[in-house]
Amino acid sequence: MDALLAAAGPLPSKSKQSSRKPPVSSHQTVPRGNGKAPIDPSTHSILPSTRLPSSFHASTLPSGSGTAPIRPDASIARIGDKKLRAKISRLDVGNKRARQEREDVNEWLNKAVSGGNGGIEVDEEEGERTWRVRQKDIVQEVGVGARGKKFDLKMQDMGTYKVDYTRNGRHLAIASSKGHIATFDWQAGKLHSEIQLKESIRDIKFLHSEAFYAVAQKKYVFIYDQDGVELHKLKQHIDPTHMEFLPYHYLLTTVGHAGYLKYHDTSTGVMLTQIPTHLGSPHSMAQNPHSAIIHLGHSNGTMTLWSPNMTTPHVKLLAHRGPVNGIAVDPSETSAGRYVATSGMDGTVKIWDGRMWGKEVRGWKVRNQITTLGYSGMGMLSVGGKSGVTIYRDLQKDTHHTPTPYLTLPMPSLTTSSTRFCPFDDILCVGHERGISSLLVPGAGEANFDSAEADVFETYSRRREREVRGVLEKIRPELITLDTDFLGHVNEGRGGETFEEREARSFRQLGRLERLRATGKADEPGQGGPEDGDEDQVVGDDVNAGEGVGKKEKEKRKMKGRNGSTKRYLRKKAKKNIVDNSLLAMQAKVAAQRKAEDTRRKVQSGEIVKETGALARFG
Repeated sequence: MDALLAAAGPLPSKSKQSSRKPPVSSHQTVPRGNGKAPIDPSTHSILPSTRLPSSFHASTLPSGSGTAPIRPDASIARIGDKKLRAKISRLDVGNKRARQEREDVNEWLNKAVSGGNGGIEVDEEEGERTWRVRQKDIVQEVGVGARGKKFDLKMQDMGTYKVDYTRNGRHLAIASSKGHIATFDWQAGKLHSEIQLKESIRDIKFLHSEAFYAVAQKKYVFIYDQDGVELHKLKQHIDPTHMEFLPYHYLLTTVGHAGYLKYHDTSTGVMLTQIPTHLGSPHSMAQNPHSAIIHLGHSNGTMTLWSPNMTTPHVKLLAHRGPVNGIAVDPSETSAGRYVATSGMDGTVKIWDGRMWGKEVRGWKVRNQITTLGYSGMGMLSVGGKSGVTIYRDLQKDTHHTPTPYLTLPMPSLTTSSTRFCPFDDILCVGHERGISSLLVPGAGEANFDSAEADVFETYSRRREREVRGVLEKIRPELITLDTDFLGHVNEGRGGETFEEREARSFRQLGRLERLRATGKADEPGQGGPEDGDEDQVVGDDVNAGEGVGKKEKEKRKMKGRNGSTKRYLRKKAKKNIVDNSLLAMQAKVAAQRKAEDTRRKVQSGEIVKETGALARFG
């Protein structure tokens, strides 16, 4: 082989063909300076024509020089079915690889390109501070396209305003406490609708798109379309004060003065559940976008966490010494919904970790009275109150000292009623007594967006496809849990369910009559079936044991009285002048029981002869 290589010489390349230098033979080496090893032309001539096997890649080397290979979770090995185990292993490895690639892309975009997460850069050695920078200074430094995002809508004698953005941050809805409502595309300056309801409004919330929005009015919750036309009147939601919408579950969540937390499915129009909190009218409400858990702040200083699957709160935390008037959940990717900020009437702001609710991460006092809180996509916290808004960043760092404000937005003689950060943009919208103000906050918005989740440049056809896909992929409310890592994992406490356990579980789920039929005891007297009377009858069989002598006592039956449970149910239902399916089913059940009882008595008295031979199956 060496003789053939030496005779053939190096393979010609394009670069060598274009150069006029004579080719180097296979037995010669090209010397290099600085004491480096010479280059063998034969080896380098075949490198462009070869490929490195995948087993020698850096990611799979056992020496540890590269990253460790991605392997499925160890609990998947307990699955007995080979095909199912392979399928779940592929899904788990694919999810881990996608998560790792997404983290690498985010790190490259945030650090390698921009050199950081963005924000205001000042020279701290010369005494410059970011909280001293004013809005007019920011407007002078930003680009021409960003200057138009800073605007004010001044309203006279309209009350305090509530604001809300769509998921992609392109559309804005405002509602005043005196009945003024408006929705518009704030980037294009296009007004969708503007109506005056002439009654008090407590909250406004966009639904799955800008085409529909819900308004918490004085007595009920109303749903309007993009043109301001009233579509639905939800009479089940009485005296609402706060609202939240779960986009992946299509659930509109409201809470009112009565203290009932209500979940309404907007895709089917069905009231899912209503849970009494037993803590009166709440002062604040927020949702965790990662787990769909609802946070409520109450007047006794407690914060409770709710889901539609439990009638009691998942967590009940004594957060403040006064009413909790502000709650915000960090939606940033680094937090993943773990950090929760609360504010109380005692003038303190506290940060809590969802993995350890017993101890606060940090807390500090503020000068003005706090009215609202809000988190941005990059983890900045806005604290709104009287005379302005204060913004903090990097609250998870240096938790032993009082945090320094990142930016202050003074609003003299005005009280902030609502603050919302615009998704995927460095904008903070503030609602107050004289309208709304859109302010510039550098570094507040997430620079990367997923067009499959929330498309900033969404068209009409894309929005229609997203709505259809969202309804088809709607998550069931039973999957709302406090621990999001619980779903999709195999129970480590036990292996897969065996066939006997599965059969026993299915047998326990059967009704009483079906269980008797499965065991072959349905037609035998004295087994408690429908042939022996209904649930109010008691049959006693006592046999006195003796030496060859047995005496069976007479069966004693307790007659059904007028105040039986079935009689009360039928009398109550019969008063309604409507056709009730449950009433018809109950009447049919009672008639079948009476017929079976008559048949059994006739068989015992001899009026009817029951076949016991081979023809009994046709009788």
